[in-house]
Amino acid sequence: MKNYIVIYFLLIIGNVVAQTNLTENLYRSYEFFKEHSITGRTVKHGEVEKLIGGLKNNGKFNVKELGKSLEGRTIYLVSIGNGPVNVLAWSQMHGDEPTATQALFDIFNFFSDENQFAELKKYMLSKLTLHFIPMLNPDGAERFTRRNALSIDLNRDAARNQFPEAQILKSVRDSLNPQFGFNLHDQNSRYSAGNSHRTATISFLAPAYNYEKDINDVRKNTMSVIVRLTSELNKIIPGHIARYNDDFEPRAFGDNFVKWGTSSVLIESGGWANDPDKQFIRKLNFIALIDAFNIIASEDYKCVDYTKYFAIPENDKLIFNLLLRNLSVSFNGKKYIVDISVNREEQFDNHAGKIYYKGIIDDLGDLSIFYGNEEIDCKGMEIFPGKTFPEIFETVEELKSSDIPGLLRQGYTSVKIKNIELHKKFTDIPLNIVSANKNIDHGLTVENNANFFVKENGEIRFIIVNGFLIDLKTNSGQITNALVFE
Repeated sequence: MKNYIVIYFLLIIGNVVAQTNLTENLYRSYEFFKEHSITGRTVKHGEVEKLIGGLKNNGKFNVKELGKSLEGRTIYLVSIGNGPVNVLAWSQMHGDEPTATQALFDIFNFFSDENQFAELKKYMLSKLTLHFIPMLNPDGAERFTRRNALSIDLNRDAARNQFPEAQILKSVRDSLNPQFGFNLHDQNSRYSAGNSHRTATISFLAPAYNYEKDINDVRKNTMSVIVRLTSELNKIIPGHIARYNDDFEPRAFGDNFVKWGTSSVLIESGGWANDPDKQFIRKLNFIALIDAFNIIASEDYKCVDYTKYFAIPENDKLIFNLLLRNLSVSFNGKKYIVDISVNREEQFDNHAGKIYYKGIIDDLGDLSIFYGNEEIDCKGMEIFPGKTFPEIFETVEELKSSDIPGLLRQGYTSVKIKNIELHKKFTDIPLNIVSANKNIDHGLTVENNANFFVKENGEIRFIIVNGFLIDLKTNSGQITNALVFE
């Protein structure tokens, strides 16, 4: 009998330790739960349906068809648990924001597992019933666009509630009356955590429910959960957590959820160095949500000073993908010192079914208050517009067999091809491809394509093609893609 008592207390102590160190334990064990069939920057409805099909055969989950999108794609609700507190999380309300959708399927794998974190899961699911909508905007996801098939931002349809996707979300909220909601989004990597060089990798928001930004118990509970989550995630990404602007938006779902009585936590997945597909940030979403479920189940948030929410740095927009400082530029016989910033915008090629990047000159001048994910001090160097090679290639194959590194070293950022492949928008060749009868503007002007080079001591040091930089001195850097201009 004594042995059983000892074992019982060891299990209890083990469960307390698991909860105390939950963030670290989830971080270490994440790969075991990761759903490897969906990765990268796109998640399509067909991939979600296939995985949902597996959940239908898993006795732990209840899967319900909620309705159809404008184009007839099914939207699902996945539920697990039998606790008295309802929690609702929804992802990909914006079709080009798939990071949290991937994390939700990691969470489904977490709860499917029979072995790891067993006592913790048993505890959470006895306190909570968890509900998930893994892809609210499947039509937008198919096109990798923010909006739905009629180009409507669903997060601005909470008030009129006209479109089927928005009606589904409102109906689920009304039927479940969840105590907590998690509104899961992506933001671009330009956002910083306050006035700093640190990217806002995760941004939180406790939405306001009126223009005065009053704080009632519903909003206070949201703030308290966020304070605890910030404390946990700071163990992994210290200094990279921000607080989103809380101006009241009467058309948005998060704001209205709070008005309707649900403590709504907005999570925005931003940027992280060398993580263009946001797979590390996906891992953070996984950890944050399970941490949040544990915080709610244990009612830990009730012991938190919610005013610490306002100490989280504000989400600011101070970071560029590439920032070159202190360049010399000539104009009408005079030289000036300028900084130049470049952002690489995600584009989706429907014909190829792939994401590519379009490099844009974002700003030019004194950019001393900004930061760059990639930043170089070019003092003593001079900037010049990129050039188009004067000879015309017959085909892409002919170009591939030419001396491409030699063209780059001469400052050529574009080449002309007579027989260009139709409908192609980008190329893996590190030079922009231009139709023989077309010219492109290489001017150093804001909002123009970013194609230029930088000389140091009279020699080309850096070549920038479509916003990607190669250091010709160190042979470092990579041009992920260039553009095709038919």
